[in-house]
Amino acid sequence: MRSAVLLAYRRVMSWAPIEKDAFLYLCATAFAVANAGAAIAADYREWGQMAGVTYGVGAVICGAVALLARRGTIRASTVSLVRRIVVAAVILGAVVTPLVAEIIWRADARPGANAQSEVAVIERAGDRLAKGESPYLAHPTTVGVSPRTDAKSIDANSFYPYLPGMAPFGLANAAAGPPELIDARVTLAGFTLVVAAMALLVRGATVGRRGRALQFLVALPSGALPMVTGGDDMPVLVLMLAGLVLVAKRRPVAAGLVLGCAATLKFTAWPVLILMLIAIRDRDDRPAPWRYAISAALVAVPVIAVGFVTSPGAFVENVIRFPLGLTSVTSPAASPLLGEVLVRTFPDHRRLIIAVLVLFGLALVAYGLKRWTPRTPAQVVRFTAWAMLLATLLAPATRFGYLMYPANLFVWAYLLDGYAEARAAAAGRVAARGPALLTGPVGALAPG
Repeated sequence: MRSAVLLAYRRVMSWAPIEKDAFLYLCATAFAVANAGAAIAADYREWGQMAGVTYGVGAVICGAVALLARRGTIRASTVSLVRRIVVAAVILGAVVTPLVAEIIWRADARPGANAQSEVAVIERAGDRLAKGESPYLAHPTTVGVSPRTDAKSIDANSFYPYLPGMAPFGLANAAAGPPELIDARVTLAGFTLVVAAMALLVRGATVGRRGRALQFLVALPSGALPMVTGGDDMPVLVLMLAGLVLVAKRRPVAAGLVLGCAATLKFTAWPVLILMLIAIRDRDDRPAPWRYAISAALVAVPVIAVGFVTSPGAFVENVIRFPLGLTSVTSPAASPLLGEVLVRTFPDHRRLIIAVLVLFGLALVAYGLKRWTPRTPAQVVRFTAWAMLLATLLAPATRFGYLMYPANLFVWAYLLDGYAEARAAAAGRVAARGPALLTGPVGALAPG
């Protein structure tokens, strides 16, 4: 079984980029069609209907071009152009169009869910923040509902399970303006797209590697579905990507600042932030964990401290106890994965099961760090991907959607490999050209 899986993986990896595109869009089509026909939430079904057509057309176009390329009847430059056009079209059809539609339907109070619960939860946190209040309620009573309208009363008493940095994404909702423009998804999606563009325009890795990162972050269902229906994970992911690009460019202070920002949004950014201490280096190839850690702390510590100090009990109740399933109100996050199955099968032993799962997960990560200590940024990212995959399986309140983190991390490891290869190639060219170049400024000779 293992050999068959490895054989299949190697065969897929040997395909041309356009063939991989066709395969990915075909898988995305199946996923979107499944959501269109079987999803419980109306916003998921509506996204599936629109995105399914888009992905299907993309798969057909890429498949046809791949066939022509194999026959040698089309130029490589044309294939590259088609790939870019298809990515842009997919983002338009699977992200922008359904996002605009869902926002308009919510503003018009169209029957059915027009967003996931996190949208209104973030908006209510922004409302409280705009009034100078803590985003955390001392005694929340609800888990949040999928909003059908933009009424300010929706989720006014719900838990806010995010770190303080997420609340500003709901501030626009507290302002006066057209309801379509103050939906939190406008801010979340806009921030994601702008930061992604800035991060992926940084040269070093090939356009192909950067394009693949864009696909997984935005175009494929791993990014498109959450951006259209909710979006709370998207700014976390895009800041992680931007920080990792800065790590690859060997800018430890800037990387620490950006990853520190990600760490003020959700705990899901912390594994990469912490583990990168192992491999962070500066442009002189010196380890730079202290500069990186201090710059990250300068951002993360004050923001989180303000959220905690203003209401310590409410902070713990919302951010720690609720996600772990330790409150009287159970988190709506649920999927038939191991941790969730165990706590549902033995509800009377929830606390013990959670403690055992946490200790078991930490022990496995500690063993993995000792057995396969990551040495480079790409290795750190791959290790983190495996660790977050394990955490998703073991978490007592989890969703299949959380798999977007390890999926993106695996792709970003591939991206970081590209930056490392470019740096090594540049260093090799400098060495091959001889010592005469060493008379210039050191900064001018620094690769990348």
